[in-house]
Amino acid sequence: MDTRTSTASDWPSSPALPPSASLPAAAEDSENDSHAVEENDMCYPGCQLYLFVTSTLIIGMLCTLGLVGNTASFVVFVKDSIKTSTLFLFQSLCVIDNLLLITVFPLYCFEPFVCYTGLYTSYLDQGHYFVNMYVFPLASVSQTATIWVTVLVGINRYIAVCKPFQAARLCSVRQAKIQLGSVLLLSVLYNVPKFAESYIEYDRDANALRPVHTELGDSFVYMLVYDNVLYLVFMMILPLLILAGLNIRLVRALKELGLKRAEMQSARQQQDNNVTLVLIIVVLVFIVCQTPALANKFMWSVLGEEARACGGFQFYFSRLSNMLVIVNSAVNFVVYFLFNTRFRQVFAQEVCGLCDPGSYMAFQVRQPLTPTIGPTELTPPK
Repeated sequence: MDTRTSTASDWPSSPALPPSASLPAAAEDSENDSHAVEENDMCYPGCQLYLFVTSTLIIGMLCTLGLVGNTASFVVFVKDSIKTSTLFLFQSLCVIDNLLLITVFPLYCFEPFVCYTGLYTSYLDQGHYFVNMYVFPLASVSQTATIWVTVLVGINRYIAVCKPFQAARLCSVRQAKIQLGSVLLLSVLYNVPKFAESYIEYDRDANALRPVHTELGDSFVYMLVYDNVLYLVFMMILPLLILAGLNIRLVRALKELGLKRAEMQSARQQQDNNVTLVLIIVVLVFIVCQTPALANKFMWSVLGEEARACGGFQFYFSRLSNMLVIVNSAVNFVVYFLFNTRFRQVFAQEVCGLCDPGSYMAFQVRQPLTPTIGPTELTPPK
């Protein structure tokens, strides 16, 4: 996912900083502001309206709605009386997705807004570089965690459905916390080099700030190995292959369970299948939204600068792939609500409880909740 509309860089590769030349001083009035925007190469003259609509408006709206949806999902999962490893991992995914949305908002939305409106042009002189150098690595950590927590949920569900005799040992809440901690630690360690790629220094002669690459950020070997090879394998190809394989196995298992227990399924078994279906949908959305980013990364190595300039094919394709990556972190509430019966029940209880405590109690009596997770995680039958 391309984190900036202003420089030739591909998400989540390291920000490609402009040459270490002094930056233009902030404009002193509105006329100079407009002139500064027109002169600034970061603003892609000719494509400012397109970037404002796609990045500031659409991506800004996706981030806002995603934050609301993920927060609502987190509350529903916390309020659920059933505490399972899958539920805990879904809670964690809500928090991590929100962190990603919070960090990508300034990366995408601020710069096109400044370029299109001509307001706050000092952001292009100073704030832009701080955001790219310090917020971007945090967004990379969040994206790495989002990808691998999704893989972790898939593996957890695969064990519960296809390896039920091992689920009690591997899919407990305690094990899920340990696994999540390991994923988060690895996500941070993997992205530590991004914090050391560049820094900002003050140019006394020009009376302006300027971005400067460190020796690490200028290393061809580092960029080739870390920013390309490891990224393609660790962030795209490997998780996509794992999730595709897990999804195929889960779909087959769900069909087999449906054929075997079509007429004798208890409510708990039906809810168990419902959770598996939800995970399958979540993984499908992940694959659809992340695959264009993989294609964009390959195009970055093949296509020339003209394709990345305003009007070029990759210029538009990269913005589409960016948007889809954000959709992946913003849309899970819709998936949970449409495909998870228990989620709708708990959500309705909470909404009724906020609006009318009496109706909340009545709803509880009319709509008893049933466990949703696999055989090893069900509460004992009464």
